[in-house]
Formats: sequence, C-alpha cells, structure tokens
Amino acid sequence: MTPGKVTRGNVVRAKDDTEREEKRLAEMMIPKKKQRLYRKIMYSKKKTAQEARVLAEKRRQHDRKQKQKPKRKKVETVTS
Repeated sequence: MTPGKVTRGNVVRAKDDTEREEKRLAEMMIPKKKQRLYRKIMYSKKKTAQEARVLAEKRRQHDRKQKQKPKRKKVETVTS
C-alpha cells in the first residue's frame, strides 16, 4: 500500500450540515398537530423574505437606471 494524502474537508460546510441535520431532527420531534402550525409559520416567513428580496432587487435596478440617466438642469425663466 502507498501512503495516502490527508485532505482537509470544508469545515464551515460540515458545520452547516450538522446544524441543518440537528434542526431537521428537532422538527421531527415536534408533535404532528404543532408541526403543521410550525410549517405554516415557516412557509409564511420564507414567503415574506422572498417578497422582500424581490422588492429590494427591483429597488436596486431602479436606482441603477436613475444613476445612468443624465440629470436635467433647471431652466430659469425671466419674468418681465
């Protein structure tokens, strides 16, 4: 056998995976009646977060367009 090379795994990803797994297992322990309520709450949170992201992106695009437009100079009128 030839000696192998030890590769370091992605520590951050492994930590995220374990946290996700723990959360999933904790959700499984919730009674069904409360689990449905929990899922509805989480669904509505995700929905509002998605809507906020969409609106924020629209705002960024609008601001970019406004920056690109040349600003109009005010024309002073002389009254006699």
